[in-house]
Amino acid sequence: MGCMKYIRSSFIIMLLPLMLSGCFALTAVSAIPGALFEAVGFQFVGKEKSFPASMKKTLAAIHHSLKTMELDIDVLEIQEDGGYGIGFGNQRLDGEITLRRQTLQLTTVYVKVRSSTREESVENAITEMIEISLKKLPKHASFSSKKYNNLRAKASVNSKRVGWFKPGASLEVSKIGSQGWLMIKLPSGNTAYLKGDIVNEDDMNKRKSILSKAEK
Repeated sequence: MGCMKYIRSSFIIMLLPLMLSGCFALTAVSAIPGALFEAVGFQFVGKEKSFPASMKKTLAAIHHSLKTMELDIDVLEIQEDGGYGIGFGNQRLDGEITLRRQTLQLTTVYVKVRSSTREESVENAITEMIEISLKKLPKHASFSSKKYNNLRAKASVNSKRVGWFKPGASLEVSKIGSQGWLMIKLPSGNTAYLKGDIVNEDDMNKRKSILSKAEK
């Protein structure tokens, strides 16, 4: 009987550090501020895939894929590392796609979607459509910015061009009260400026339809 008590006591002593470490871990997680916890969790959202194609053709495939799904490239950002950032969406979802060149014939695409639907299913659908489009498009296919207007680093036509936006697209913008310029947040988190008017300014939706103005 005394032997059984000894074994039982030893077992509890062995479990005690594990129980305490578990409590400590739980306490540590509980102590993380909500905003920080959300930011840490947000890093794991998205779908990444690399394609054996040039970045120029991959960008064309993304444009073709979004059009097929009745979406479009609303914003195209020229990023500092030579890649591109794409903003797209509607009143139901917001999406971003990042392109990175690994080699001349290898491009990595990162798709991130926020919506009322299960985001992963939307991200998978977009990634699969890009792969299909790459097989269909000719070797030298490329994206055309002819129907797009400039995005500027500052509210001036003499400022550096940092990308393009599609006139008529619904974008999240804010007025800055400077001769018809609007400010927009780019996929990278940087800000840019465009010439335009908000068509549906009284609309409660966060996305506003933009009527572009000619740069003068």
